[in-house]
Amino acid sequence: ERRAKGGKDIFSQFCQAKDENGEFLAVDVLVDHMIFLMMAAHDTITSSLTSMVWLLADNPEWQDRLRDEMLAVSPAGEGVGHNALNELELTEWAFKEALRMIPPVPTLPRRALRDFEFGGFKIPAGSTVAISPAFTHLMEEHWPQPTKFDPMRFSPEQVRGRHKYAWVPFGGGAHMCLGLHFAYMQAKIFLHHVLTQYRIEVADGYRPDWALLPIPRPKDGLKVRFRPL
Repeated sequence: ERRAKGGKDIFSQFCQAKDENGEFLAVDVLVDHMIFLMMAAHDTITSSLTSMVWLLADNPEWQDRLRDEMLAVSPAGEGVGHNALNELELTEWAFKEALRMIPPVPTLPRRALRDFEFGGFKIPAGSTVAISPAFTHLMEEHWPQPTKFDPMRFSPEQVRGRHKYAWVPFGGGAHMCLGLHFAYMQAKIFLHHVLTQYRIEVADGYRPDWALLPIPRPKDGLKVRFRPL
């Protein structure tokens, strides 16, 4: 039906796409594309923003710092224009720190392209291997006091001396996530709407219980309060 009618939505575009032989994509391929789109483009940003809301609720002093930055760019509730997004520097650092502490993709499956040795183990070519951002992002040799929320870790001075793959929420190399810059934009726009109009509060002693797989989410739905300013 979508192939016959057309449309500008992404599902219609998939339905009308053709492979290198000029054939429409098979139904199972379309299904795989849509599952990947929903998980990689929708669920990951939902998980990331949930983590960000929680960490700001738990670190209210950072709400004030980000709010001051945001109000200097655009009035409360009015949103922020595309050209002004780069001015939200602290906000980007805070979002990156949230991605470090609770990466939306805890493990990255890969395949060994050649024989290699790691940690005393011989890994043959073709083996399934995995990179774990959830582990790497808490390694003390790269992240002093790794359980502390500290967006200043992503200031240029600190980033300069850190291993390039110590922070890999979007993967790296040839298969690095294509949507990372879009994710930054979404996060900044969302946080501007929220923080310029509300203070995020949490009950004393509250700690969400996180389900980490397949994508991190609080089991209780995250119990926070948005108090109008």
